[in-house]
Amino acid sequence: MSKEESKKFLGVMFNCCNVYGRIYKNKEGTHYAGFCPKCMKPIKIKIGEGGTSERFFNSY
Repeated sequence: MSKEESKKFLGVMFNCCNVYGRIYKNKEGTHYAGFCPKCMKPIKIKIGEGGTSERFFNSY
């Protein structure tokens, strides 16, 4: 398994551009962050107590 494959990620459907992308956990482990692969709109999802175990999301 490569280093990229072992990184924790969330799958995101970016509805702004109708494209799928992945966002990755930051090195501090406090949130997942990334950008729409087409228009570069930023997204940040906080990691915390009482959250969800879902791995795929829609971004509006």
